[in-house]
Amino acid sequence: MTVRVRFAPSPTGFMHLGNARTALFNWLFARHHGGEFILRIEDTDRERHTEAAVQVIYDSLKWMGLNWDGPVLRQSERLAIYHEVAEKLIAEGKAYRCNCTREELEAKKEAMKDTVNRSCYDRTCRDKNLGPDCGTHVVRFKMPLEGESSFDDMIQGKITKSYKDLDDFIMIRSDGMPTYQFAVVVDDLALQITHVIRGSDHIDNTHDQIALYHALGKEPPRFGHAPRILGLSKRKGSPSVEYYREALGLLPEGLNNYIARLGWSHGNDEIFTMDELVKAFDICDVNQANGQFDEEKLIWVNEQQLHIVPIEKLASYVIPLFEKAGIHVEAGEWLNKLLEMMRMRAHNLNEIVSGSRFVFVAPETYDEASVAKHFNADTPELLNALADELEKLDNWDPAAIEAMMKAFAEARTLKMGKVAQPARTAIVGIAQSPSIGDTIWFVGQKEACARLRKAAEYAKSLG
Repeated sequence: MTVRVRFAPSPTGFMHLGNARTALFNWLFARHHGGEFILRIEDTDRERHTEAAVQVIYDSLKWMGLNWDGPVLRQSERLAIYHEVAEKLIAEGKAYRCNCTREELEAKKEAMKDTVNRSCYDRTCRDKNLGPDCGTHVVRFKMPLEGESSFDDMIQGKITKSYKDLDDFIMIRSDGMPTYQFAVVVDDLALQITHVIRGSDHIDNTHDQIALYHALGKEPPRFGHAPRILGLSKRKGSPSVEYYREALGLLPEGLNNYIARLGWSHGNDEIFTMDELVKAFDICDVNQANGQFDEEKLIWVNEQQLHIVPIEKLASYVIPLFEKAGIHVEAGEWLNKLLEMMRMRAHNLNEIVSGSRFVFVAPETYDEASVAKHFNADTPELLNALADELEKLDNWDPAAIEAMMKAFAEARTLKMGKVAQPARTAIVGIAQSPSIGDTIWFVGQKEACARLRKAAEYAKSLG
């Protein structure tokens, strides 16, 4: 049997982290078993569906590296198929038309509270055999009236519910659109889905869907319901893939690593590459208990990934961010060296870009605290003299620059910091940067000297 799983989001907004984890679990399960990961867009909600939201789904999955197999299936293109299956079930006495009005339904549900202690439809139309000319109507499924529905969940264990506690759910709405409960079964059969991995909020739906599989004469797939992620709604902003990608500058490896471990465990291991996740992932190791979202832990995991991601891949992530910031860079050895230097000082991609800005753009102002601490009456002469020495340097590499600066400081009986910190402030705008040799090397000989002389003039103006 070839494992076939699917991710089936509704395009009604952003890609919530809960949906992202569901997609990741399905993708990992498929790749672990050498199977297929199918993408289905459940776009039958006419009021909430937007094409922009569809594009968000595509973009988020691609960014996460969750490639899907085969063409994307869209429910809006399969309406005739749903109606065909519904008519077949009606003809076989397994479904029926219901023309109860909205007002009648509300009254019936209230009345049923006194009878069965829950709000449900009283099956008024179940045996009326209404035809298609019965006026405005829905199509309902005939739920068995006796016995139990039971399935062995891959995560939650055995789950059982009495049929008497299940409703004759609606399959086709009065506007002709299929409901989730109905369309999901028809589509999963068409796609030959073998395993359904989704959130635990779908557990109750599963009993309805299994009954529908049996009515269609088919065996249902295996189900696994992952625990909820708690704490997402408490944060400010949108708990979405887009937010963590753009506002927090996360790597896909960082987000994937964190949400995979938010509900799944593999010993005491914390940091995984995507290949390691695929190899280690077992649906049986997904926890039953809900996971607690921790943004600080997410940032820490992302920082660990930032340190180990292949440098060429890191470059592919930051180049668009540099361009967005108005800085043109090209992939190559020079950029790789810059990233190797900056990634050990950063927590995310945004910090790499902002922290590297000094390489491309001269400071327009100088940090007041740095100036107060490191500029004095001797600074103009010191910066100009340092520029003179840098202009003479033939061997332009970080080690040679740093060696020259140490000799420069010793000749003036100064500690290295008394030279390096004013130089940093002059070149970067603040007395914080990577090693002074690297900082000056990346800025370049001509530009570094120009910045030193400009800062010398500024220091003179301070009196």
